[in-house]
Amino acid sequence: MTHTMSPQSTPDVSLAQQLLAMTLGVAQTQVLCVAAQLGLADLVRDEPKTVEVLAAATGTHAPTLARLMGVLVHLGLFAEPAPGQFLCTPFGASLQTEAPYSVRHYAMLMGGEWFAQAWPHLLQSIQTETSAFESVVGMNVYRYLQQHPTGGTVLQQAMSDLSTQEGLAIREAYDFTSCQTLVDVGGGRGGLLATLLQAFPALRGILFDVPSVVESAQAVLHTDALQGRCQLVGGDFLVAVPAGGDLYVLKRILIDRTDDEARTLLTNIRHAVAPQGRVLVADPESTSLYGKLLDMFMLMVQGGRLRTNAEVQALFTQTGFQLTRAMETRSALRLLEGVPV
Repeated sequence: MTHTMSPQSTPDVSLAQQLLAMTLGVAQTQVLCVAAQLGLADLVRDEPKTVEVLAAATGTHAPTLARLMGVLVHLGLFAEPAPGQFLCTPFGASLQTEAPYSVRHYAMLMGGEWFAQAWPHLLQSIQTETSAFESVVGMNVYRYLQQHPTGGTVLQQAMSDLSTQEGLAIREAYDFTSCQTLVDVGGGRGGLLATLLQAFPALRGILFDVPSVVESAQAVLHTDALQGRCQLVGGDFLVAVPAGGDLYVLKRILIDRTDDEARTLLTNIRHAVAPQGRVLVADPESTSLYGKLLDMFMLMVQGGRLRTNAEVQALFTQTGFQLTRAMETRSALRLLEGVPV
């Protein structure tokens, strides 16, 4: 006897195909990483080029490069106006080095071998809420990248690109005119602080980070234009932060931290902030696809997490702050302002 399936029980093959493609997400990450490493978007920035020209410029095998280009076309990053000729699309332009919102170095960072070795251990992080990366390599990510300079350089380039983009978005979204002294906690090389000091001539700033990072920020912040308006301070924000600021900015800092570490940091800021001061948390919002996936990444790498507005509000309440405003920006970040209670 032949059995037939009813329409209700017929499997949706298209859904299975979508899921099959999702299982190859690692391939998509690596395709983007290789495209960024080869600088393909820069090579076709001004005009279409043949795959043979691209292969010669990148030292790759032309027929195999054509296969890679086919993937990039399917992803919408490149167009093929004529057979074997390729041009960057507006979407793919973000892979160009000098693009206003370049993600070239970020793609190289996410596709690097340093993280690839830890992703297979994500289940361990889900089970324990701890960093699988640290378990695999035996140290935290910052110490690891210090010992692997290639990865450290890519990290600094990626973070500098993001800092420039996100600094402009924060400048547009938040009113800094009433602020006198801004403390950028964990401010890296000072990209955000430089953007804000240039935009607000009356503003003074303190860049606070570990001593080795602060030292590298001197070229950015010790310029004639910012002379005398910025102080560089090295230290550990889980121990203490500079006192007396009336605005403490935490950009992409809380996502690196466990709840206990976040409470310690916010408590240190509460002890240091001026009576009428504020704290401003600038983290990616947690509801987008990027936010959901980044949450898994932060868990796997550092045992950190992205937090909802309610979760940040709870941290504020526990550390002597009150959430006063939540603001969107034209970047991946959203801003949450707290004032001392």
